[in-house]
Amino acid sequence: MAASHRLVGIVFSSVLWLSSGSIEAQSAFVNWETPHVHPMDITPDGNTLLAVNTPDNRLEVFDITTGVPTRILSIPVGLDPVSVRARSDSEAWVVNHISDSVSVVNLTTGHVVRTIPTDDEPCDVVFAGTPRRGYVSCAQTSTVLVFNLLDLAQPPTRVIIDGEDPKALAVSPSGDRVYAAIFKSGNQTTILGGGSTMGTGFPPNVVNNTLSPYFNSGQPTQLGINPPNPPPNNGTMFRPALRPGNPPPPRVGLIVQKNASGQWMDDNAHNWTHLVSGVNANASGRPVGWNLADRDVAIIDTSTLTVTYATGLMNLCMNLAVNPANGEVAVIGTEATNHIRFEPVLTGRFIRVNFARTDASGATTLGIADLNPHLTYTTAIPFVPLPQPQRDLSLGDPRGLVWTADGTRGYVCGMGSNNVVLVDSAGVRLPATTPLEVGEGPTGLALDESRDRLFVINKFA
Repeated sequence: MAASHRLVGIVFSSVLWLSSGSIEAQSAFVNWETPHVHPMDITPDGNTLLAVNTPDNRLEVFDITTGVPTRILSIPVGLDPVSVRARSDSEAWVVNHISDSVSVVNLTTGHVVRTIPTDDEPCDVVFAGTPRRGYVSCAQTSTVLVFNLLDLAQPPTRVIIDGEDPKALAVSPSGDRVYAAIFKSGNQTTILGGGSTMGTGFPPNVVNNTLSPYFNSGQPTQLGINPPNPPPNNGTMFRPALRPGNPPPPRVGLIVQKNASGQWMDDNAHNWTHLVSGVNANASGRPVGWNLADRDVAIIDTSTLTVTYATGLMNLCMNLAVNPANGEVAVIGTEATNHIRFEPVLTGRFIRVNFARTDASGATTLGIADLNPHLTYTTAIPFVPLPQPQRDLSLGDPRGLVWTADGTRGYVCGMGSNNVVLVDSAGVRLPATTPLEVGEGPTGLALDESRDRLFVINKFA
């Protein structure tokens, strides 16, 4: 590695310190609570680390001037804190997901000085714009609340986000834009009814309809049904093949995905557009002209509070961060391959873990990198798994992302793989580096470059 950052994992009752391959922890806590969004932050002077203690409903405050975190305060806040941001060296805002509130904390006295009510399920907070205002994302209501920092008694302005569950927030270097990652953004797939046995008749069983692109195709299928349901997924055959003597399979629905040309295709290169958005859309329970939005990141202009969207990145946008050197927006998350039927031998290759980049406006996608480039995703049958050491290089369920000040290196933590990987400015895994093993359930990162320290919060530890 070109530069070395020691890692410190926060477990509250003790500190998990990673150095020279050793891991020491004195205790663990087992519980279930709300997912983290931005669980750690460092004050602008670089001397204080803030971390949410979700199960105990507290903000933990650490002195990091020596490079080793020393807890100096433990401050009660609202229920299920999931994010914290330092507004200044002496003030932090803590987002309480269950309390539907933000706790404004005085870091000098160690007290909550104000509780700000929010919409349902607040997730994150940032400060941006001229004049500077506070922005709070609320997942359940798909809103971003904009607060006047000079008069917090004023009701916030509500910015409507046209997407489901906006959570993680980030700010452009100049503060003129706020970015909101839409957690459930979709991947332009939709279901066509085909297996319903409900008496309502909705959704219509259009896969069985004679309007199916498989009807009278001129080629027999293994099932001998016209149109076949389920339709074949490998020309006129099935892959893997049906076992001779099996009873007729149950009728099922079919997932189709919109391609770059606006056509709704199945995984066997058959076009269902006429039944999804075209002249026969009513047969699938849709109006003619029906469409499905694919909005991944909402871009809020801090002057006008108008919203535009970045699209086509992935279907679960778990977090994002702005590269401080060039203003590019980086998004981490997963892309589902749910449109592929009969996943070969059920080996579990259902998603890709991606790192996507857009320009500052969100209008141009600059690239999408696979955070597991060592995986082959082979569909050969029989499937031969990769050797375990190679599989152990993988990153799963990415949750935290932080950049170095020069934007040449990023760190991404995998909640499902208990590790941290290093990427370059394009989101490509750095060669000749193995994942940094951390504690259980890493969900957030905070980088103290001046002391060569990377802090990792391990939620499940």
